[in-house]
Amino acid sequence: MKSFARGFYDVICIGKIVLNQLSFSKTVIVVALMGLGFLTDVSQAQVQTFTCPGEGFGPGAEPAIHMESLKTVPNPIFPPDETTGLPTLRADLSEYIADPKAAIRLGKALFWDMQMGSDNKTACATCHFHAGADVRTINQLNPGPNETFDVLPKPNAELPPSSFPINKNYDDIIGSQGVRKSNFLGIDEFGAELTTTPTGFRQVTRRNAPTVINAVFNHRNFWDGRAQPDFNGVNPFGSRDTSAHVWVAHTGGTPVKVVINIQNASLASQAVGPLLSHAEMSAAGRTFPDVGKKALFLKPLRLQQVSPADSVLGAVADTPTGLKTTYASMIQDAFRPEWWNTWEKITVDGKSYSMMEANFSLFWGLSIMLYEATLVSNDSPMDQYLATRTFDPLTGALTGNDPTLLDQTVRRLAEEGISITRADIMEGLALFELPVAPPPSFPIQSGSGVGCIGCHLGAETTSASVGNLSGMGNETEGRAFKGARFDLRMERMFMNMSWAPPGPLSSVPLGADAITFDPNTYAVNVTSKSKVTVPPIDLPVATYDTGWYDIGVRPTIDDTGLGGGLDGPDSGDTKPLSWTKFFQSLPDPTFIKIPGNSLGCCGTGTTVFPDQIVNKSGFPLLSGPLHKTENANVTSAFKTSGLRNVELNGPYFHNGGKSTLTQVLDFYNAGGDFPNATTKAPAIVFLNLFGAQKSSLVAFMLSLTDERVRWQRAPFDHPQLSVPNGDNPDGTDNLMDIPAVGAGGSATPLKCFLEITPF
Repeated sequence: MKSFARGFYDVICIGKIVLNQLSFSKTVIVVALMGLGFLTDVSQAQVQTFTCPGEGFGPGAEPAIHMESLKTVPNPIFPPDETTGLPTLRADLSEYIADPKAAIRLGKALFWDMQMGSDNKTACATCHFHAGADVRTINQLNPGPNETFDVLPKPNAELPPSSFPINKNYDDIIGSQGVRKSNFLGIDEFGAELTTTPTGFRQVTRRNAPTVINAVFNHRNFWDGRAQPDFNGVNPFGSRDTSAHVWVAHTGGTPVKVVINIQNASLASQAVGPLLSHAEMSAAGRTFPDVGKKALFLKPLRLQQVSPADSVLGAVADTPTGLKTTYASMIQDAFRPEWWNTWEKITVDGKSYSMMEANFSLFWGLSIMLYEATLVSNDSPMDQYLATRTFDPLTGALTGNDPTLLDQTVRRLAEEGISITRADIMEGLALFELPVAPPPSFPIQSGSGVGCIGCHLGAETTSASVGNLSGMGNETEGRAFKGARFDLRMERMFMNMSWAPPGPLSSVPLGADAITFDPNTYAVNVTSKSKVTVPPIDLPVATYDTGWYDIGVRPTIDDTGLGGGLDGPDSGDTKPLSWTKFFQSLPDPTFIKIPGNSLGCCGTGTTVFPDQIVNKSGFPLLSGPLHKTENANVTSAFKTSGLRNVELNGPYFHNGGKSTLTQVLDFYNAGGDFPNATTKAPAIVFLNLFGAQKSSLVAFMLSLTDERVRWQRAPFDHPQLSVPNGDNPDGTDNLMDIPAVGAGGSATPLKCFLEITPF
């Protein structure tokens, strides 16, 4: 599977693109080592020597990976029926869901209902109301690790455009304001939530809110991946939390505790996180059964208008506000009765609840997952164009394409006073798709690109996708690894790509023609260069979680990201979020096989891995068992974001430090903001892009905006929302009104963050 860090490593003969059909067995891949200069009688356990005559080891041109329409990707929750081809609820979910449409209705109501927050003003949607993300500008600043406001002199200030990009010397974070500090006291006899008096300004999260649109394709969710792909019915941590359980009562019998483990359900794992967060939505001490007790008293969306034309809620919309139903009724319609149908009380933490209240986390997580699974934006002008394009893997030809479909973006931007051409978008697509040139890789050479697709991989534009990590992978090589039972969730890579001279990107010093390789430690050393023996040069190697990278946004000390743990950053060694660290914590992790990078060498390799050095097992050099003590590169790594509707999702990165797409490209052009020498993804180097190239990449990204999202048309329509946006001078909330929108959409389109031109 391709990653931004790996995309430049799988190198082959200079100036040559080799495209091959795969032929392999599900259990055994027979390979022939073609012309490798290694010691043929050395076992896999011994140090091996490889030589590459002629021009030496790569890099060279690699096969281009082409972007596809998101319409080609099956929805992980609603895959196509094998007979009809129509989206159908995944079979395993029918153990819980009685009526998918009813579950979507319940999920949408819960997601947008402000009453779910302890203050009756904070819904899930409060941080995801604008193309699935948050564009508020007042009291959105977290002081960061130094706990001092650097960007602005005090909290509750308004962010002006001049604040961006955030000064690199400042560690402030553009997050999302949640609730004021308070403690939970209980639910009274009328269903009202009782708390201590909220104090201070609304708290602000320590990370920027990512979009929920297309989040169904994420293998894990949250920036640090803590929302696990398996849902335990209670919290984000899946099977990592062995104490999590829900209740089941078959045929109305006595409820009993059961442990559940629903696969490919990270949206549900994510959904149950913020509701109990003391900073985001909840008073301290509130539990899910408490929220259930409150919700069952409430008129759904009582404080908000719902359009009678709402694509999901319209049929039950009431006037002037709310729905003509109850949450209890919606749960009964949506879920199988064994999860709620008993009169017996259940004791949780010393308090008595109904079964429906006790299982409220299950209903919350699964129904919101089903609702968010409908939020797929796969009809952008670029998606429409890509759907007409056919790629021939034998010739490399792209045929049958209709680039006039991209003129929609050209016309739309012209109406906004921005002049681009179809050629600009196509140039941006080429820069995005095409691999980089041999060293010196930059400035970009004719027929080469930036290789962004190496990390923003596949139709999902992220290598952290369900399809890439739990399917067959989004590269042809991934199929070979998957067939041989390699774990695609991790990858082993060379950590230095900027040997000079002549410059990036190369996984070995240019001209190297001999290496030694120790399969026990994955140590690689250059032992000769241009046929002259030199002191061994260590090629640093590390294993990482595929799709999660440190790209140099902030120093590693600021935020450990994926390197943290279930119980916070300091628990990363004992309860690691990272797959790599988790498996290394086992007594013997060598049963896990990790795909790895190779070195290019013209005329070597196999039909599956052409022009690559392969190890004794017939796979790229660094592929093999995971060792307990090998270097793991997970500190300060964050999830690769998808790119659709990205123009509407500013500010950017996990710290919200950039306000426009041009600022994002300036960041990549400079090789990141911080060197993070031991952890930064090695392909993040100085690119030397000039202005027109950056503008073309921006134009390409604008073509990824789905007009349904921009105009809030179904399925992106929604109820009214009153969004807190900082405090007024008297201490009351400054509220932004987000009007209810029906299936037909809004009269005005959504704008970019701060309404600054992306260029």
